[in-house]
Amino acid sequence: MIVAVLLIGSLARLAPLVRGRYRAHRVARPPGPAEAARYFDAVAGELRRGAALRQALAIPVPETRLARLALTGQPIELAAIEVRTMFALDDELATAGIRLASRSGAPAGPLFSRLGERLRSAEQLARDRKALTAQARLSAAVIGLLPAAPAVIMLASGGGRLLEPGPSRSVVLLGLALQLLGVLVIIGLLRADR
Repeated sequence: MIVAVLLIGSLARLAPLVRGRYRAHRVARPPGPAEAARYFDAVAGELRRGAALRQALAIPVPETRLARLALTGQPIELAAIEVRTMFALDDELATAGIRLASRSGAPAGPLFSRLGERLRSAEQLARDRKALTAQARLSAAVIGLLPAAPAVIMLASGGGRLLEPGPSRSVVLLGLALQLLGVLVIIGLLRADR
């Protein structure tokens, strides 16, 4: 009983440390497509409310290098590059959109809304792809392990006779060959997906 109380007390002391580490890990994680999509939506909202492009770029992320670049009159290309760097974006579309909005002077709210939608769609596609890849791997594992259960049952019940020459042997070998073919097809699909 005393050991259980000491163990619970130790775990209670560790809980805040683990929680703090988890929060620190979450804060240290660089922003991704979801945060970038929210940022572009916020920029579009500021533009619809009448803010200038530089203000709209800075308002959603105050006290950042991006805000300083946008509000201090630095070339808009530097702010565009900082957006790409800040959110770890792969393509040039966001920076090109910022440059276009700056040079054209046209209403840019819809452009930034579309950028946000595009990022959300790409993130959803990546999640779907990851889920389908996991399903394919699970299917390959199930198909690959499927012969194990009947083999154990056959051997335990003295079914070694199935492997003797005759039609039953042909059926067993054909089943094993088809299962191997299924595993190879799934592996091929997974490799083609990369």
